[in-house]
Amino acid sequence: MSQMPAIDNRHFDDGAARKRIRTSLDESLLVEAAAGTGKTTELIGRIVALLRTGRARVEKLVAVTFTNKAAGELKLRLRQELDRALVDARRSRDNSSSDEYRSSPDEYRHLTKAIAHLEEARIGTIHSFCADLLRERPVEARIDPAFEELTEPEQRRLFRRAFRSWLEEKLGRSSTVLRRVLVRNTGRYRIPSDELYEAAWSFLEHRDFDCPWERRPFPREEKVDHLLERVAKLAAVSQLCKDDKDPLYVSLVGVRELAEARRRADEEHRVRDYDRWEGLLVHLQEECRRDRKKGRSRHFAPDLLRKDVVQQREDLLVELEAFVRDSGADLAALLQSEMRGLVDIYNSRKRASGKLDFVDLLLMTRDLVKTNGEVRRYLQSKFTHILVDEFQDTDPLQAEIVLLLAADDPHQTDWLEVRPTPGKLFLVGDPKQSIYRFRRADVVLYQELRDRLKGRGVGLVHLTHSFRAPKPLQDLINLSFAPEMKEDRSTGQPGYVPLEAGCSPISGSLI
Repeated sequence: MSQMPAIDNRHFDDGAARKRIRTSLDESLLVEAAAGTGKTTELIGRIVALLRTGRARVEKLVAVTFTNKAAGELKLRLRQELDRALVDARRSRDNSSSDEYRSSPDEYRHLTKAIAHLEEARIGTIHSFCADLLRERPVEARIDPAFEELTEPEQRRLFRRAFRSWLEEKLGRSSTVLRRVLVRNTGRYRIPSDELYEAAWSFLEHRDFDCPWERRPFPREEKVDHLLERVAKLAAVSQLCKDDKDPLYVSLVGVRELAEARRRADEEHRVRDYDRWEGLLVHLQEECRRDRKKGRSRHFAPDLLRKDVVQQREDLLVELEAFVRDSGADLAALLQSEMRGLVDIYNSRKRASGKLDFVDLLLMTRDLVKTNGEVRRYLQSKFTHILVDEFQDTDPLQAEIVLLLAADDPHQTDWLEVRPTPGKLFLVGDPKQSIYRFRRADVVLYQELRDRLKGRGVGLVHLTHSFRAPKPLQDLINLSFAPEMKEDRSTGQPGYVPLEAGCSPISGSLI
């Protein structure tokens, strides 16, 4: 009988972690908590504790959430918890001895004031928070005070018009880079200009990384010539098959067609168009990866084992995939330089309409906080507590803004060297839930920041008590995922933290 895989036996004191969140208010914390462990509840509990004790005033508090919907729910739940805390404080003040509840009158006053001014709290998305800061200091940010925020559909429409204008201009000038891109994508399942548009959109979303991309040496012509020889050899081998319905023979139709096209071009002594052949090899790689049928008989042809032909096809596919990867990287570096003009057109049209998109909000706020010392010191003193939910989905710009505002040294402008003011920063996240690369999220960044913050006075706590699964089900989940989810910093794979069951089985169920 095979042994069960071992479960990671790391144990975190969940009760101590929750107490630390609500009582260690002069300590900055990073809370890692899986789905169902009540991390938003603990974030709200932290806010209530800060307000109740008078450590924070509601207008000096910032709570960042991932969506507007989550922000609305957070405000509603916070109001409910503040009302509940106020009732408890009133009961304590009216019905208990003054020695035991000496601080109740202060708590009652703090809570009453917090509820009265709750709408002054900065609770929302990072983009709404940045928009507020820019409207507050438009002169220093060098923007129109009456700017409006672009919704994503509006941004898409504006960008598509800019893209069409840019593409027409480039095609009119016979851009060699664009020709290579369009030819490379000819024959694929999407329209080549659509592929280019999506690449341009991705570039636009990462336009703050404005350094030229590294272009490594890539002998494209030599690689193309070599692969065409490999294709011709495999095509010749495939022709030895006597059964034109053999699954392996059918799967090699693209190889034979490309070899035939190359033969005709050589016979006509045409100058080799490497853009065209690059595109055809990219298309062949997709075909070979999609159709990998092998067939069943031992022999593919007389004196030719099927497994040998399959191996030749797999070897060719490996080389094709390396070519697609390397040629794509080479082309991307060229395309980045070519697309700078597109960003200029887009920004010009955006400014003319008095609009800012999401990346603008982040970029301009980051630049304002980083480069203007007077504004940075003002904002650092204005906001005494910064709480961030879903921190695993934070991108570099967002993290830079949050950390600079939380810095204990007002002269520090390197966000990676920031030491947060004790008690000012409270972060909640779960790397296992990271929406990888959505809105530029990167779990590798999260792991790096977590380690840096741990080394700069920020405590790390884990919530491990699940409120969603009964014990038998949670044990099964732990047993299934713990052996598979091992932390790997090089790939950004987060580790698995076993959870403790926190709810009773459904009555009458089998578990």
